[in-house]
Amino acid sequence: MNCRQASVGLLVSGLFGVLSVAADGREPDAMWTYKRAAGGDLQMAVFLPADYQAAKSFPTFVVFHGGSWRTGEASWHYPDCVYWSSRGMIAASVDYRLKDRDNVEVPLECVKDAKSAIRFLRKNAERLKVDPDRIVAAGGSAGGQMAAALATITSPDTNDDSYDPAISCRPAAVILYNPYFKCPAPLSPPEHVAAGLPPCITFLGDQDPAIPVKGVRAFHEALQKAGNVSEFYVGKGGRHGFCNGRNPRNKFFYWSLELQDRFLVKQGILSGPSKVQIPPGVAAVGEGDYDAYQ
Repeated sequence: MNCRQASVGLLVSGLFGVLSVAADGREPDAMWTYKRAAGGDLQMAVFLPADYQAAKSFPTFVVFHGGSWRTGEASWHYPDCVYWSSRGMIAASVDYRLKDRDNVEVPLECVKDAKSAIRFLRKNAERLKVDPDRIVAAGGSAGGQMAAALATITSPDTNDDSYDPAISCRPAAVILYNPYFKCPAPLSPPEHVAAGLPPCITFLGDQDPAIPVKGVRAFHEALQKAGNVSEFYVGKGGRHGFCNGRNPRNKFFYWSLELQDRFLVKQGILSGPSKVQIPPGVAAVGEGDYDAYQ
């Protein structure tokens, strides 16, 4: 346990095994238990900024993995978390209940867990050094539905008794990677677009076999029509999960990080230049490699 882990002092447990190591070999700095569930504790793997010892609060990036709400691993987004911690954020990849592992109703129970994760951070913000006004929710595929649901779905049915529902679960901004919205209307974010939603940036590959561009573009346009900030980027040749960083030579990972970083700076959540570094031998994504809708 390093000094940053020791300083957290709240709900820290052992680290994951080999699958929990990010692409650069870095392991999570801490595991924070955010919820007690029938099948066991639910935790988020946390990567802390280098100056976490400083007496201040930090913007926080919270990401939910994909896997059709049935399978998946928090470790899939460790590369994202490593980057955001380098940008001075607390970065957390969340484990939540899954259909195959926990035999729960999905995506309802998954959304409940997502709301609990954000409420945990806000309830314990002072102790964890989380800035409650600068929490960013991100998610890929089914995790994208969860991140978007935090911003759009307010039905009491999506809360449980883990935390006071008066604690807001709405993030300050939303990042979506190939979001999968094919679920019942009460839980599908496009069915709940309204004015006053958090700024949103979305990425999709034009060769994604599960998610047509037309549908996600309609979501983007509905957000804008309601007066919300929305940016939408379509990577040419990209398939499902094309922005994921598990492959350190994935050019779309670095491209999407750069755009996300700029987006968060525009929203006042971050400041200063990005720290995205494309590894030698990895081609940069050019303007002809994607379409942008802003």
